[in-house]
Amino acid sequence: MASNSPLSPLPDNIELVTEYDAIVIRRTWKSALAYFLIVFALFWNAFMVVWMSIAISQGVWMMAAFGSIHAAVGIFLIYYTIALFVNKTDVRIDTYYLTVKHYPLRWMGQSQTPVEDVQQIYCKERITRNKNSTSITYEVHCIDRNNKQKKLLSGLTDSSQAQFIEAEIEKVLGIKDRPVTGEFKK
Repeated sequence: MASNSPLSPLPDNIELVTEYDAIVIRRTWKSALAYFLIVFALFWNAFMVVWMSIAISQGVWMMAAFGSIHAAVGIFLIYYTIALFVNKTDVRIDTYYLTVKHYPLRWMGQSQTPVEDVQQIYCKERITRNKNSTSITYEVHCIDRNNKQKKLLSGLTDSSQAQFIEAEIEKVLGIKDRPVTGEFKK
């Protein structure tokens, strides 16, 4: 059976899984950033252990209080680094719902949208600039039947992942790709 849609090769870290009643687009989070963060988190937390040890042993409670904020950042860095190594995101499309789930470690951004509410899927490019660098990430959004925008995925570092996910959801749901103001098109 011939199809008019072009073939899309699977981007890195993307897997297409066919279940009995659904199609699942599975993305693994692992990237080069994860390896850098191992080293960074180790140094950060080692420094904080020394900082807090000195502050507590000397009884300098203001120094300990100030350090506790940075220690919390260190704990988050550890959690995020582990998540980068083990987490996956499933975009599951079944008869009733378009579901986004991050696992095994909990992460924000999980959602469940009735498929009859999904009118259009599109990608956005997010450019973040600071003094020394520019970071580009991609997001996948949907427009619902009330013409409201909803973010499905964010933080994708590869535009081909975002575009593949967009095209696959549209294909499964039978949505014709239409231009959306502000969308990223390569």
